[in-house]
Amino acid sequence: MRARIARLIGCAAMAILLLAAALAPAAELRFHYAPADAYGNTSLKPADRLGVGEQVRWFGAVRETVRHQPRPTHVLTFLHPYTLRAITVPVTLPAGTPRLEHVRDRVVYNYGSYAVEARFFRDGSVDVVYNAGLFRMP
Repeated sequence: MRARIARLIGCAAMAILLLAAALAPAAELRFHYAPADAYGNTSLKPADRLGVGEQVRWFGAVRETVRHQPRPTHVLTFLHPYTLRAITVPVTLPAGTPRLEHVRDRVVYNYGSYAVEARFFRDGSVDVVYNAGLFRMP
């Protein structure tokens, strides 16, 4: 009898978790910036002719074009790990104090269930990724 109750509780917990995941707006918004000059300035490179960025949902299964980027609240300058040159990108950071994480080729501003990442590439470019939702990727 106790094993059956434990299974029912486990199934109910799993159902609540799946419902929460279905309702959570888990998504990534990606914007690609390439160096524009020798001073570290960048320019936004459109994802395609219809939009400036890309939205990735459902663990990468759904990809859509984003027509507008969020209004920047900060302009951040990083030392690019591959080119060893300064690179400046506009970002939108929420209110609050993030936990700053340095991971090999990226810098993550972690706000808990929301993160803003600067992902660096060997060609000198950088992606700014806004990551939100229950199952956000680290």
